[in-house]
Amino acid sequence: MGFKLSLEIPVFFSALAFMLTVSVNSNLLIYRTCYVLLHHNQSNCAKLGFVNDNATETLEKLVEPTATYIQLVRTIVESAFGSVLCLVVAPWSDRFGRKPVIVVAFVGGTISLLLHIVFAAVDTLTPWFMLVISVPIILTGGGVSFLTVVSAYLSDSTTPEERGLRMGILDVVMALASLIGNTSSSYILIATNYFIVYCIATACQLVALGYAIFFVPESLPERETKNPIAGIFSKSNIIQMLKTPFIQREGSKRTLLLLIMISMLLGFTSTGSGQLFFFFVREKLQWTLTKFTWYGTVVNILGLFATAVVVYLFHTVLKIKETVLIFVGSLFSVVSLITLGLALKDWQVYLGAILNLPSYGQGALMRSLISKLVHEEEVAKILSAFNIGSNVLNPLSSIGYTALYNATINTDAGLYNFVTAGIVFGCSIIFMFALIVQRKASIEEYDVLESDENSSEPENVIANEINST
Repeated sequence: MGFKLSLEIPVFFSALAFMLTVSVNSNLLIYRTCYVLLHHNQSNCAKLGFVNDNATETLEKLVEPTATYIQLVRTIVESAFGSVLCLVVAPWSDRFGRKPVIVVAFVGGTISLLLHIVFAAVDTLTPWFMLVISVPIILTGGGVSFLTVVSAYLSDSTTPEERGLRMGILDVVMALASLIGNTSSSYILIATNYFIVYCIATACQLVALGYAIFFVPESLPERETKNPIAGIFSKSNIIQMLKTPFIQREGSKRTLLLLIMISMLLGFTSTGSGQLFFFFVREKLQWTLTKFTWYGTVVNILGLFATAVVVYLFHTVLKIKETVLIFVGSLFSVVSLITLGLALKDWQVYLGAILNLPSYGQGALMRSLISKLVHEEEVAKILSAFNIGSNVLNPLSSIGYTALYNATINTDAGLYNFVTAGIVFGCSIIFMFALIVQRKASIEEYDVLESDENSSEPENVIANEINST
């Protein structure tokens, strides 16, 4: 391995901080919605997520629609501002460096977690305070911009041959953080309280911030230093970023890039389903927070091995192309989602997770594939264009999925899984076309090389005859 890990360490601690709070946030949101907004008995509200009986099941159905609505508004706000910032943050990092963006993002995460502590400490704060908690993250670039710049950082500091593996290592690092955070969060909460959980998460985020400041080097060998503030609002950067995906490229690279863009944009229309899974298993299978985090633990352990197998063994060692692995993984995702939609028992939810394992590592493979289709200085721009599409479609997806879930909560809370399966199947069809285009381009390239070799044979014969005389 010709590289050493640097950025992965602070990303691990930051992801750990996030995963310590994500499930706890959902539980606290339901709890505060229950007694602060809807004025139910606080003692009964405190049982939600911890006690499973007929009373809590009835109360859950009364509270969940309002809680999902608050979560929806938060998603819309974060996506809207994230789209605007993504227009400027990644192109700015192409000129002035990746490290400043990464450090500022960690600062925003730290401030946000401090506000989490305030939210936990003041027991009467409305659940709408969750919007205030999002403000520091939004103002410092947002999660989407951060991941875009992290991917660009890895692209800067790796060769094309090792890039897929390095992207996979990043995914494994985040999966490991998710495993530890998911597993421990509910137990820490049960043993202590929301305040302590948020304090631990803040400590992890401070470690990430300190490490990024003192130990993470800048990945750009050459960068501008004049007028960095003015560079944020450069109109030409924005125009160039939006034009980059459509630039004419050699071979079939532009066609492949546009097919990937269409597939990803279609996939973004299903992102709203992710925030419903917690509510789905609580409603349909009466899962407690502990059972939910145990599920997350098992899935993350399996995901670590699946990512290693897909990215390292299949892609790096066996040299299977990214397009093939993504296509196969998406087909397994369709089967997984159908299984979840039909699930009536706990083991069926776990079966759905197992069926989804071949799709692990797709994020790393997608970023690796994109980086090979464009020039190095274009990677951040391309990823920004994709992420802007994500931020535009995420709120629309959340609105649609939230409306669907609330409309079917009393009939079949898992119906939304079938909608997602249809969308993912559409993505797999598009990647099938990408496979055809890639294979055709490879055949044409081989034919050109073969014809060049044949055309040079007479010259070789003549040269040999001359030499022999």
